[in-house]
Amino acid sequence: MARLFNRPTRTINETVNGVPVEYTVPDTTPAPPKLPFNLDATLRRILFAVAVLMTVGAIVWGTVAIGGMLLLLAPAWAAYLVSGVFDAGWAAALIAAWLLRYDSTRATVPNRAGLAMLTVSMTAIVIDGVRTHAVLVGIVGALVSAAAKGVWAIGMHTIRIKLDPKYEAYLRTLQQQAGTEQALALGEWDRMRTGDRTVRLRVALEARRPDGTTVDQIVNPAQSTPVQAADQPVDQIESTPEPQPVQAVHAGANRPVQPEDQVDLLVTLLRKGEHITKSRAAEILGVPESTAYRRLTKATSVVNQYN
Repeated sequence: MARLFNRPTRTINETVNGVPVEYTVPDTTPAPPKLPFNLDATLRRILFAVAVLMTVGAIVWGTVAIGGMLLLLAPAWAAYLVSGVFDAGWAAALIAAWLLRYDSTRATVPNRAGLAMLTVSMTAIVIDGVRTHAVLVGIVGALVSAAAKGVWAIGMHTIRIKLDPKYEAYLRTLQQQAGTEQALALGEWDRMRTGDRTVRLRVALEARRPDGTTVDQIVNPAQSTPVQAADQPVDQIESTPEPQPVQAVHAGANRPVQPEDQVDLLVTLLRKGEHITKSRAAEILGVPESTAYRRLTKATSVVNQYN
């Protein structure tokens, strides 16, 4: 007959006559005492469960009442969709007040906004009762939202801890530091994504130009501006000398650097086993990163082709 209950065991590792052995023995360690029943925590859960149910009921009743009034001006789907905005709004303000329960200064805004939206919702429900000649029903319906809001206020009062000003400022400072670090990290991430998109766009634009003109050559074209001295006649204007093209690095070369020369240079370095990134290629060639990326891509394909 199988045992109905298995006694807890523990594993022991020992060395017997130089031989390591492993065996199990019954665990006689006394079990930790169980925590006593927490009545306060249970009652708090019941309180907030009731508050949630009352809030759902208030939102449903407000949606029906205000939606019936808005049917005079809008289709049914639009009327009932919009009618729940105010009740859902003060319910959302309750969530914000919960999140800011340790910061009395910042919690003031959601508390006031919730009260304002609750007032508008109750007023609309009463107006709907007056319109349908059921003033008492409108007043009772409005009190449903007030009761739900009141139960939430009581629940928040049971968990709210009034911090001393110095501890409240300390907690706020820690939150601001954490928020600042997160904002800086998100800003750096956005900057890097923007830079990557810019590089891809520049590469795509250069690839569409058959003459090989780069974006930098279009944005910053080499222009010669006439230079005239104060006492120089107009017909003797001298123009600034045209910028000389960069000569090839290779010894004996007497021609401007061509894209093929830059690709050959990168191919040579790659075959030597150097690890070249986009930024490193831009430093070596003295060109923008978008152009360097295109040259590096061609050089990598050449190296891979002959390997």
